[in-house]
Amino acid sequence: MKLLLRSVMKAPFKYLGVMVGGNESLVKAWNDTINKLKMRLSKLKLKTLFIGGRLTLLKSVLGSTPIYNMSLYKVPKTVLNSMEAIRRNFFNGTQDDERKITWVKWTKVLASKKQGGLGVSSFYALNRALLVKWVWRFLSRDNSLWARIIHAIHGLNGQELSASHSSTWSSIVKEINILKTQGIDIISHCKIRVGNGRSTSFWNDLWIGDSCFRYKFPRLYALDINKECTVADKMVASFTSSFRREVRGGAESLQLTQILDLLGTVILSNMEDRWIWDLNGDGEFCVKDVRNLLDVTFLPKADSPTRWIKTIPIKVNIFAWKVSLDRLPTRSNLARRGVLVPSSSCLICNVSDEDLAHLLFRCDLAIEVTRLVYRWWNLVWIPLDSYISWLSWIKALRMNSRSKSVLEGVFYTAWWSIWSYRNQILFSAKKPRKEVLFDDIVMRSFTWCIARSKNTFRWDSWLQHPYLLFL
Repeated sequence: MKLLLRSVMKAPFKYLGVMVGGNESLVKAWNDTINKLKMRLSKLKLKTLFIGGRLTLLKSVLGSTPIYNMSLYKVPKTVLNSMEAIRRNFFNGTQDDERKITWVKWTKVLASKKQGGLGVSSFYALNRALLVKWVWRFLSRDNSLWARIIHAIHGLNGQELSASHSSTWSSIVKEINILKTQGIDIISHCKIRVGNGRSTSFWNDLWIGDSCFRYKFPRLYALDINKECTVADKMVASFTSSFRREVRGGAESLQLTQILDLLGTVILSNMEDRWIWDLNGDGEFCVKDVRNLLDVTFLPKADSPTRWIKTIPIKVNIFAWKVSLDRLPTRSNLARRGVLVPSSSCLICNVSDEDLAHLLFRCDLAIEVTRLVYRWWNLVWIPLDSYISWLSWIKALRMNSRSKSVLEGVFYTAWWSIWSYRNQILFSAKKPRKEVLFDDIVMRSFTWCIARSKNTFRWDSWLQHPYLLFL
């Protein structure tokens, strides 16, 4: 029996698949989490998925990763870097010690689409956002077991965040303070909405203005005998009734005038006081809000958001995103990276150097395809020589938003097809047929659009009047 008890009580141990009792500040304590991440992003999935499937899996893994430990303990930076390296290699299609050119920085991939990224989000933001959730539960006084334990152990009152000794709570508070030094004041987004004023401390809680009254009006706070009074206590009686003496001139009189001006705008109601989270419209705390705030702060920002068309596959959207960044492995880009190429000439026309602008906009094949798209959509021909000029043209085009979105998807499909044609010339033993390239673009765009659109339309209408289908 003694041997059984010793084996049961020995720490660390696994409970419901999670390690319990270890020192979470050690890197080795997170080996189990890293191994689970590797299993989810296995080599088998890497070999069977295109880049669109890999991106989808990355986003789902971020939400389904075992986050029990991440939600309570600060993950060491070394562990976070290891986890991000696993995801980065999976996204780039790299296995083991294989070395490949990374065309886009991983931080750029992590950034939200509004900031010019792919919206994967970082593990750092997820971990810190989950820690903030415990601070919210403490501040909002939800009467949970967690909040009661923290109050009892650390003897905290009001909105003060501190710890009486080293503990899990102290590490969370420390991280909140670190974020504040980096320009992110999480506590400022937790606010009290006063109803009847019976559960809000008049002096100690931040319920109006930008600081607690005890710090903003120290002279009046020193005069008040009942320093734990509620907002209701102060509003139903004379404000100075609990003062130990009359208010004198100077600073005391000035502070009294200022505080009475503030209180003149307060109207109590029959509703209970409650805490609100001001990063969204409903006032309820959401981990996603904090995660987005941290990503926006620490990840790189772009001048324009990522353009994303829902009527075409994810892999084509990612391709178009790389086009906008000029991050395709064209011969000019390979030479710029120090890769030896037999020639810098375009593989299709052999006239100019193969850079992105030439391949997709200036090459004879690209111009011919673009003219056919213009004629198909009944548009006036305007020559385009780069992605920037195309973007300016598509933005200025007078067309309803749904039709313009489909047209943009057709251009993405055309670029994808031209790039595939170029790669077949380079890598395939069988020479691709140039005369069927535009037909492939029409067929692909129709197949992808009808599979992802709620509209139903016929093939002959798509061929003759695609610009009229989405009016």
